[in-house]
Formats: sequence, C-alpha cells, structure tokens
Amino acid sequence: MKHCLASILLLFSFVINAQQNVDLKSYSDNGASVKVNNKLLSVEWPSGSSTFSKMLINLEEAQPLINSLNTGSKSSYKEIAKNLDPVFILRVGKRKLDPSSGGWDIFFDKVHNSPYTTNVISFTKKNASVHTQGSSTVVKINSLQTAGFAGHLEITFYNGSPLFNIAAVISTDKDSTAILYDAGLVSKKEAWKNIAWSNVRNQIETTVPTSNTQSINKEVKYRTIIGESESGSLAVFPAPHQYFYPLDEAFNLRFTWYGKNYLDMVPDFGIGIRQEPAGDHRFIPWFNAPPKTDQRLNFFCLLSDKKPEVALNEVKKFTNNDAYVSLPGYKRMATHFHNEFISDVVLSGKPVPENPEFVQVLKKAGLDIVKLAEFHGPGHPKGPDSIRLIELKALFDQTKRLSNDSFLLLPGEEANNFYGGHWLAFFQNLFIGSCQENLKLRLKVSILYMEKCTE
Repeated sequence: MKHCLASILLLFSFVINAQQNVDLKSYSDNGASVKVNNKLLSVEWPSGSSTFSKMLINLEEAQPLINSLNTGSKSSYKEIAKNLDPVFILRVGKRKLDPSSGGWDIFFDKVHNSPYTTNVISFTKKNASVHTQGSSTVVKINSLQTAGFAGHLEITFYNGSPLFNIAAVISTDKDSTAILYDAGLVSKKEAWKNIAWSNVRNQIETTVPTSNTQSINKEVKYRTIIGESESGSLAVFPAPHQYFYPLDEAFNLRFTWYGKNYLDMVPDFGIGIRQEPAGDHRFIPWFNAPPKTDQRLNFFCLLSDKKPEVALNEVKKFTNNDAYVSLPGYKRMATHFHNEFISDVVLSGKPVPENPEFVQVLKKAGLDIVKLAEFHGPGHPKGPDSIRLIELKALFDQTKRLSNDSFLLLPGEEANNFYGGHWLAFFQNLFIGSCQENLKLRLKVSILYMEKCTE
C-alpha cells in the first residue's frame, strides 16, 4: 500500500511538473478565448468583422515562445508564421542629472559619448498568468533579466483587430540610468519567403531572404518591416511617437532591421525595429529610466492573410496614413521646424529651388500652416543690422513666395539670445519701412503677438 501511495504521489508530482503554472484567476470572458493544454497556451481573439486570430504560446523552456500565429475564421485558420521568439536588445547608459540644467528633464545631454553597454535581454520561462483588461487580453510570463534590469514579458491582444503588442517590462534600482532598445521577432528556421517595406517614396519593395542573409538596417516609410509567408503577412512596427527619443534633427535613421546576426549578438534571422544610439550627433538624451520604474520596451505586430501592401495599409490606419486629418472649420498647423533654409540655401550662394523638398513634404503631411524656426544657431540675431536685416528680409520674401491660398508658410525663428531660455516666436510684421507698409505684410495667424507700431 505504501509503495502504491508513493507511486501515486510520484505520478501526481510528474503531472504537476508537466503542466506549466498558468494563473487564470484574473481572466474573464471578454470575447477572447484562453485555453491551456500541457505547456501550450492558446489565445484566440475576435480580430475584425467575423474574423478571428490565434496565437499558440509554447511554455516549454527549450522551444520557441510563439508556436504559431493564425488568422481567418474559427473553422478555417491560415497559419501566417510559426516558431518565433521575441528578442530585445537594451543599451544602458548614464544621464547627467545636473539640477541646474533640469535634472531628469534635461535635453542637452550626450549619453552616447559616455561609456554604455549593449545587452541581449535573457528570457527564462517560469510562471505565466492571463488577465482581462477591458476588451484586451494580457499574457504575462516571467522572467526577464539583463544588466541591472529585471522584469517580465507581456503580450497584449486587442479585440476587434489582428493586432498584438509584445513588451519587455523591466526596471532597475540604479540611479541616473538612460536606455535605448531594439526589438523584433527571430526564428532559427526560415520563416519568411519575402521581406517587404515601403521606401521613402511610398513604394513597396521586397527582397527574398536566404539562410545567409546578414542583418541590414533599413530606411523605410511608416516605420514598418513586414515578413511575408505563403499564407499572409506579419507587420512589425513601433509605437509611432513613444518609441522615438527627442532630437534636434528629424532624420530617417534606418529604424528597422532584418537578417541574421543583428549587432553580432542575435544569431537567428529576424525582423524588427531599432534606434540609432548616436542620433543626429547633436544632443542625445536617450530615454530616462529612473529607479524602480517600469520601462515598457514594446513593439506591435499585425497579422494579415493578404500581401504585404495590404498589411501595411492596415498599419497606416493607426496614424491616418501619417497625415493630419482635415477638420471642417479648422486649419492644420505645425511648428518648430529647423530647416535653416535661409542660411543654408537662400543666402549661401546655392541655387534656390522653385519648390523646395521640405515644403512638398509638409504639404503631403496634410498641413495648411507651417511655422519655421530659422536662425537657431546660424544667422545673426544680435546683429549687426546690416546683416540681420538682409536675413530677415530673405526670410519674409521666401515664406511669402512659398505661400498660396491653400498653404501658409510663416516666417519664424527660435531666438535663444534674449530673455533666457529658448523662444519660438514670430513677428506679425516685417519692421522696415513705414507703418502703413508694415501693416500690408500682417499675417492672419499668430503664436505670440508682439507688435508696437507708431507713425
């Protein structure tokens, strides 16, 4: 009897160990279905009009985390991808927390010029839990570890869309920490027949990967890289604003990657998103990571049973095709553009283009009014007047020339030479000539109204 009882207990222990610990206490039915079968966790969620998507998560330590990704109907799924692992690369640097310069809020930092480390975040599958958050379903898996940071992995599924988010949620106890991260999905086996993206001219391009395709940092439009399989496409992209740390210059710094041996640290083939540690080589603050605060290093994925261009069109809907939407009765305005068009082109002796590229770009973004921020570094805000007035006249002449009934380009500058701090303002009039002549140049839109005119 004792031998029988011992055998039963041993068998019970074996069954418990074979079953991964998945806590479902905080999961409730919100339209998504969650099932556990041994070490496979299945999440099926409504992803559109009469369509569903499904992810099989493998909690076996030695196996790829994402066993399969499927979309279609409950009775007829198409497998878009299989055997994928999320990967996160964390750069850890140090902030200069000078209270006189703003502490954690300081922009004028150059983190990349000080020693920093680049680390692959290690992932060990321990326990898992599922909780419902409104119309979303969140899977949490422990644990993540790297370079003084620890935390867990989260996968969030959104009812009504074939969209999901993968996040490394980590924190540190170390003070003055700055971070950047790259991320993506990798596979030991060939997962994609094509890799696709939109070039900066808004044209779809594709390449056929091979087993030896080395990693490439790719300049793309819409921040999206797409893997295409026989059955459909998977788009990988960052949060459109949250992912990008502040820089002076708005360059396309090749924010996506694909291929093997990324950074000589990730041997498997992958597709993903990336940051440029040196930015525009000016002020590079990276992101703050104060002690004991959760840092959510995340990226989005969108499933489609169609071609890459269809998947990309779905991604573009989240940002209105990267354009400002027209609002009846309102004008769409943006400001703070350091083009330095006057100093670098107009007054430099170079040919002045009839239709400058930056104007075309701003118009395509759906803007009606754009306020420049010239002479921020270049130019002569403090004079002498013989030069200063020439610069101002060129600014007003060019903005007037490039404006029409449907697009207003406002003359402006970011003056950091007076009053302390940085001031982004523009004057309503060009102050030369008589008051009557100045009034003819009056603009109809003002950010900061500064006028004093006497006869």
